[in-house]
Amino acid sequence: MARALVVHPPVSVARDFIDYPQVADLGAVQLAAALRARGHDVRLVDAYALPGSTLRWRDDGRAHLGAPVDALLEACAAASPDGADALVVAYTPFHRPPHRDDLLAALLEGLRARFPEAPLLLADAYQSGQHYVEAEGVLEAYPEADAWVKYEAEVTVPALLEAEAPPRGVHRGEQADLEALPLPAWDLVDLDAYWTFHRRFTEHLGRRPGAFPLGPRTLPLVTSRGCPFTCAHCSSNPDRRPDEPKTQRRLPPERLHALVDALADHGASHLYVLDELLNVRRSHFDAFLEAVAARDLRFEVPNGFRADYLEPRHLARMRGRVTTVSVSAESGSPRVLGELVDKKLDLAAIRRAAENAEKAGVPLLVHYMIGLPGETEAEINETLAFALELWDAHQAYPAVQFATPLPGTRLAAETERRGHALPLVDDWGPRFQQVPTTSTVPAEKLALFMRTFRHRLRESRGPKKLVMNVTYVCNNRCTFCAVGTRTQVDGHPTRQREILDKYRRHGITLVDFDGGEPTLNPELVPLIRHARRVGYERVNVTTNGRLCAYEGFAKKLVRSGLTTLLFSVHGPDFKSHAREVGVAEAFDQTVAGIRHCVEHAPAGVELGMNVTLTKTNFEKLEAMTELAWELGLRWLNVQFLTPFGRATTQVAPDTEAAAAVTRGVIDRWRDRMKIQVINLPWCYLPGYEAFLAGDAQKLARHMVFVNNESVNLADYLAERRVKKPVCEGCPYACFCSGFYELEDVPEPEWLVTPESLVRKTRPELEAR
Repeated sequence: MARALVVHPPVSVARDFIDYPQVADLGAVQLAAALRARGHDVRLVDAYALPGSTLRWRDDGRAHLGAPVDALLEACAAASPDGADALVVAYTPFHRPPHRDDLLAALLEGLRARFPEAPLLLADAYQSGQHYVEAEGVLEAYPEADAWVKYEAEVTVPALLEAEAPPRGVHRGEQADLEALPLPAWDLVDLDAYWTFHRRFTEHLGRRPGAFPLGPRTLPLVTSRGCPFTCAHCSSNPDRRPDEPKTQRRLPPERLHALVDALADHGASHLYVLDELLNVRRSHFDAFLEAVAARDLRFEVPNGFRADYLEPRHLARMRGRVTTVSVSAESGSPRVLGELVDKKLDLAAIRRAAENAEKAGVPLLVHYMIGLPGETEAEINETLAFALELWDAHQAYPAVQFATPLPGTRLAAETERRGHALPLVDDWGPRFQQVPTTSTVPAEKLALFMRTFRHRLRESRGPKKLVMNVTYVCNNRCTFCAVGTRTQVDGHPTRQREILDKYRRHGITLVDFDGGEPTLNPELVPLIRHARRVGYERVNVTTNGRLCAYEGFAKKLVRSGLTTLLFSVHGPDFKSHAREVGVAEAFDQTVAGIRHCVEHAPAGVELGMNVTLTKTNFEKLEAMTELAWELGLRWLNVQFLTPFGRATTQVAPDTEAAAAVTRGVIDRWRDRMKIQVINLPWCYLPGYEAFLAGDAQKLARHMVFVNNESVNLADYLAERRVKKPVCEGCPYACFCSGFYELEDVPEPEWLVTPESLVRKTRPELEAR
């Protein structure tokens, strides 16, 4: 029998790698066991299990995983001081051509120099569960190697070493009988060094632990190989011949229990399950859950589960043992799912999985992809809407990626059939996150869909700001007022402090005090001081500024602890302003108030102007901007009507015309002032998305009314918005609620009862 040296090489990956390079050594460990079972004298040298094994960032931006090549070569020489009859080097998915990987090349050169007579084999040692990229020219890229064994290696590599002729050329690996395979040879690995490498990998990666973290003593395994489903984008079963069906081979229950027991006996506390699909057969999955429960192990299944085979009892048994359960929806469009992906899945199963995971208290991640050949813009929006529906309703986290045509998949073949040549790339990993490849939709527009979706998702993770109406009393009578005819009454100071405390306990650090006219509430300054005292970091007040015409009050307000102060100004002169606010003297008082506040505001307090556009003032926006500048304000909010109360078509401007005026103001002032546009669908200002971003933030704002009721601000405003046919394929549709309806604007419930002012608040947040 041969003296065989099996080597798992170091790996380099892009920052945005895919799959699980940190456990890519399983193939070498399993192959070493197979060779040993055949009677060979096996030495295993694992680049992940040497004293210096770590993750190190290289100058080219890639991560080096494992020991340095020189250290690995020294370990090989020490492991085989009398030489070796054969060298077998694992050729992982992270070493593929078209390039010659520098780490693997250096290792092969060093091995050839140290063991010049020994045949050198590259072996995929494919275990299932990692994306397999078909490659040509491997031996040309690595002339140091004598042979390459594709796919599985446990049968073919021993046969080649036992043949009379030395191995040469490319060999197709024969599938192993999983029941007959020996257990992985982890006894040949320095597991303390291996787990130290895992710890260093996590520490140096520079990311949060993520959905599938490595535990303190993690060992990888597979309990099955292959997948019986025929999804177009999948690279599973790479050794399947064209006329063969897709199948899955599984360990029988007794062998599965033996594998889990062996890993636990080696000291594992966590298992990293690399199966393509662990729950294809319920009895197999049940046996796995029984085995890990018997040894009290945690586990991660990064390739996820089939949603329609995932039952509530499974989720209940996984609670506390997994960090995240993942399933794949792929698309929210039934046509795309059936015709383009060939998923054979009812989306109702994804909904059930989300509901059941929430009930079980198990975090759920759902995979989607956009940009498939033949997919329309409207179907992309179906997917994004479905993803956000499950996120908003059940906190099922949506992992949306670009469809990526890995060579050898049906998706790649369809991409080429449509006339798109596959790019020649060194690493497919970053393309899963950043680069559209296959889409019928232009790449630039597809990227806009993705940016918009991610923006919407960021703003949908619970409230970040509280908007508190401290009063409905007002000394103006604005033509567009959303408060309308509500009872002119202040909020109850005790209850409003309780609400501030409640939101602060939930982590909120931003608060807006609004009205009515908040300065008319004598409790405003005490409320501001209370907010800062309990930990609010940013406090804004929106005011008409008239009371600030009294210099003493202005000084008191700007030094109360607020951080921003916005003045509502709706005309550049007294006549036009009075027409909007219904009070002749308001303009002079507001301007005087602004001047006093600018004079007395301490450093760090930001002052700005709010302008609401109407039919009679929108053409004066440039003049109002000049007024803001002259008064010393460097922040301008341009607000289209909020469709409640008095804000109807009678006062609304022509939206296209007002948007054009707004665009001109942005063009002329963007380098001098901070400008935000509120309540305008994004399609009116293409290319100006950065100025509309504040609207998306309403998803993360709760508004509390004077009567202590609360709403999600985006949901509240969405009641007056409608989607039109033009919205179906709009890349902004996933968080734009459509066009505002200003016909038959509802008058808010006008009566505020004394009882509603003093009713006790609940400790939890009422709105999403």
